[in-house]
Amino acid sequence: MARPKSEEKRNTLLSVAAQVFAKNGLSASTASITSAAGMAEGTLFNYFKGKDDLMNTLYVEIKNDLASTMLCGNPKTDSPKDVMHHIWCNYVAWGARNPDRLAVLHKLKVWEGLKPDIPESTTACFDELQKMVNNAIACGALRDVPYEFMLAIFASNAETVMHYIKQDPDRADFYTEQGFQLFWSGIAGDLH
Repeated sequence: MARPKSEEKRNTLLSVAAQVFAKNGLSASTASITSAAGMAEGTLFNYFKGKDDLMNTLYVEIKNDLASTMLCGNPKTDSPKDVMHHIWCNYVAWGARNPDRLAVLHKLKVWEGLKPDIPESTTACFDELQKMVNNAIACGALRDVPYEFMLAIFASNAETVMHYIKQDPDRADFYTEQGFQLFWSGIAGDLH
């Protein structure tokens, strides 16, 4: 009779996999993951069909966590700038707390083994953000540029801020605020 699966063990495997992949790259072995997790080598296969399944699951989990964090507690305001500032601060704080997950997310985005339907399915968790951006463009608060382009600019600017926070954590608030102001001045439309 098979033992019931433990959600805690599954989550530990995913968390440790992010750390191992961030440090050693996606070629890291499943044995190195279970060893770092303090589990028997075969334990991983009780939770995932194999390394590819683990990596696809990890990608989905990170994207869902990122989306829910970015959109958590949105201010009840009509100001696109206030909403975008809130999302920016959430993203920067998430990245500063989760550098391994961010690094692995970038690696998994370009990994050849990512199932073709997964990037599209995880895009749905950002639907609320896309609606906010589209509404802000429609009212003239943001420049009329493609959503994906704006998101890429947002991410690259925010990740620059995260880098500076890592180097100088005592100035995290300064970098977060200045980074947002620079980002906002670049994307704001006529009504900013």
